[in-house]
Order: sequence, then structure tokens, then C-alpha cells
Amino acid sequence: MVGDIGGAQAQLMSAAELQIGVRSDCSVQDVRAALWKHKSLAKTWLMRGTLHLIPAADLPLYTAAMSPRWVHINRSWLKAIKLGEPEFLKLVAEIGEVLDGTPLTREEIVKTVGKGHSAHVHEVLRSGWGGMLKPAARTGLLCFGPSRGTSVTFVRPEKWLGSWRNIDPEQALLEVARRYLRAYGPAHKQDFARWWGNWPGVGPGAWAGLEAELVPVSIEGTRADMLADELDSLAKAPTGDSVLLLPLFDPYLMGHLNRDHLYEPVYRPRVSRTAGWISAVVLVDGRVAGTWTHTAAKQTLSIKVDPFQRFGSKTLAAIRRRADSLAETLGLAKADVHVAR
Repeated sequence: MVGDIGGAQAQLMSAAELQIGVRSDCSVQDVRAALWKHKSLAKTWLMRGTLHLIPAADLPLYTAAMSPRWVHINRSWLKAIKLGEPEFLKLVAEIGEVLDGTPLTREEIVKTVGKGHSAHVHEVLRSGWGGMLKPAARTGLLCFGPSRGTSVTFVRPEKWLGSWRNIDPEQALLEVARRYLRAYGPAHKQDFARWWGNWPGVGPGAWAGLEAELVPVSIEGTRADMLADELDSLAKAPTGDSVLLLPLFDPYLMGHLNRDHLYEPVYRPRVSRTAGWISAVVLVDGRVAGTWTHTAAKQTLSIKVDPFQRFGSKTLAAIRRRADSLAETLGLAKADVHVAR
């Protein structure tokens, strides 16, 4: 399921666990076991430079698609950190070289990589959360390991996961674009480029490579593209009442450049808030109908719902059922729902 949605966004780990929990019959403990015990999931920086959970078997695919063929070094950033490109690339390679299957903290990485380097390089290695670690992650040299107390750790994916495969970057991008369209299509190449991270050439490159597999469709007069082999399943898709509680930063809200099909523009500030914060939302028949927040205490999940318009009794009943399911996902005994006027 995590692969089907193109990864769970995980800059807030509790949100990623719920993104998975609302889509599958599992608990947050199952997600943690998949990450750190079974190693069937991996946590790393991927799309949009943001932390994601991804199936471990898919990690080589995504990092190949993020190779220098498609993701280029930001020259202005190199200028800001006062490093030349050769020195920067050497540091990235050295980060990969010090990692194996044994988790290391950031400080341990800095101490080892920094040997023999200037004080400025030490400063660069320590500055900006993920600044030097993100490039190593994009090239498949680094992913997260289990936390050591309050310290985050990192490992070499090939050693930690026990396997790796090399994939051609051109083919990798096409496969990622196919998976994107299966999850979020119909869509435009600009939608894919935005979802991927707005790297130049990514949208046109993917759409050109998939040209023989795509078919144009009209959505209320607007052109979009989808995979031709998805047409039949789209025509047979079930319709009817649907009510869901989607958590913070849910992937459903991340798939398109323009989100007017998900909510009226007047509600945008309540969904897409400042500093890139995406609210937890109530989804009714595929559209955002409100937001919600939650707290957990004394084995009770307390949910406060803030609707955009008044909910009917059937929708309220469905929200309460979804809240009960969320409580079970979190390992809590019950849920208490309060709907604001």
C-alpha cells in the first residue's frame, strides 16, 4: 500500500504512521516494526526533498530516478556554503563510505567524515538539518536507522536492507511516473513535476518517455493524461457515499499542482497553511469538507472536527466510525468526537 501511494510523507513521523493506518488494517506498532524490525519499509529524503516512508524494495528505483541525470546541484546553494562542486561531491561520497549496516548518529558521521578537513567543512557538515545528508540520501548512500535514545541515526541502505539493485535513471523516472499516474491520475506533466520536486526537465522527460502509454482525457473541459490501461478500471470505479479522516500531510492532498478539485479556494488557508503545513482533513466523497485535530490521553482519542459546512447525520455517523478505527490504529480504547458549529 505504501508503494501504491508513492510513499507516506514523514517529516512528522506520527502523521506518516496514520497515513498508512487509515489505508490498511494495521497499527502504528506494525509500521514501526516494518521499519526497524522487518526492514520492509525505509525512511529517507525523497520527493520534494521531504522525508518519506517507502517500501525498501522500491528505494533503489526512487534514488535512481533522483540521480544527477534528473536532479542537479543547486549552484546558488554551493555558493552559499562556499564549496566547489568537486569538494561537495567528495563529501557526499565520504558520507556514504563511513556508513554501513551499523547505525551512526549525525555527530558520529561528522566526526569521521570531518577528519583531515578544514573547520569550514566541519561547519558545513553540521549546518542545516539534512543539508549534506539529503544529497547522500538521494544517491542511495544513506537512509534512517532506528533512533538511539533521543538521537537520530543513519545507515547505508545496501547494508541495512541486505540487498540493492542498480537501475537505469531514464527507466527509473518513467517507472516512478507510471506509479504516480496510477495513484494520482488523470494528471498533467506539471502535476508530476510539482509532486516530484520541480526539477527542470522532469515533467517533460517523463511524459515524452511515456507517450505511447498515455491517453488524453477531459475533466470538465480541462485536458489531462492517464495511463491507457487504467481507462477500464476508471470507468468501473465504484461510486457512492465515502467519508474518511485523513491525517496531516496526507499524500492525497499532495498529488496535483492545482487543488481546486479537492476544495473551494476560499478554504485553502484552512487546508494548506503557512510554512507548508497541510491540515488533517475530513474527506466526503473525495472532497475536503472540513479539518480535524486530535489529542490522546487516558486511552481515549479525542477528535475535534471543524466542518466547512454543516454535516448531515449520516456523515456524522461515518466520522465517528472512522474515529473509532483511528483509535484502534493508535492502540487506544475509544474515540470521542466533538464537531464544532
